[in-house]
This record gives sequence, structure tokens and C-alpha cells, in this order.
Amino acid sequence: MNEEIEKQVEEISQNVELIRIKTGGSWTAFFRGILTGFGSVIGAFVAILIIGWALNVVGIIPAFKQQAESWRQVFLQASSRQVQTK
Repeated sequence: MNEEIEKQVEEISQNVELIRIKTGGSWTAFFRGILTGFGSVIGAFVAILIIGWALNVVGIIPAFKQQAESWRQVFLQASSRQVQTK
């Protein structure tokens, strides 16, 4: 009975070591978590941007149309300044 338990403990130890090697340790998991969180924030921002644009095109958000036009003017002015400075 004791040998059987020792075999199982050894097998568990090998499995835990294999998992540790495949995951890369604590620091790798930490950086993966940070990158996953950052990607989630960027993805949510892009989704909201696309939904807002689609609603603007359909005409559901008329107030956003004025804001979008003012942003477009700012971008056009900024791009014309960059062209002039080069």
C-alpha cells in the first residue's frame, strides 16, 4: 500500500513540474495577465468606437455627429500642420 502511495505522489510531482514548465512560472503568468487586461481594455474601446460610429451613420445619435465633425476638423488641421512643417 505504501509503494502505491509513493508512486502516486511521484506521478503528481511530475505532473506539477510539467505544468510549471509549460506555464513559465510566476513572472510569465503575471505578464500574461497584464497583457490580457490591456488587450481587453483596447478591445472594449474599439467595440464602443465601432458601435458609436454605426449608430452615428444610422442617425440614432445626432449629437455625436456634431462631435465627430469637430474631431474631423481638428484632425484635418493637425494633419495640415504636419505637412507644412515637413
